[in-house]
Amino acid sequence: MAEPTSDKHYEEKFEFPLWKLIKQRAEERDISYSAAYREVLTEYEKTIRYKDTEWTDEQIRKRNKEVTELRERESKKKIVGG
Repeated sequence: MAEPTSDKHYEEKFEFPLWKLIKQRAEERDISYSAAYREVLTEYEKTIRYKDTEWTDEQIRKRNKEVTELRERESKKKIVGG
């Protein structure tokens, strides 16, 4: 049986940035989420990096490094604990 993980990624609460903006705008202006979405979307789309390949490549490298470190940590646990 797999033991429960205490990895930080499973413990941190995640909320999509767009959803945060929608909720914030709705609360600030006392409007519906639907109305807030229409107001916020145009601003939010300007922050999306669709064609920024340098940034995308860097994010991929970071994630690959993180996965490699997690695998190494897990293999050490198996060797030590196994």
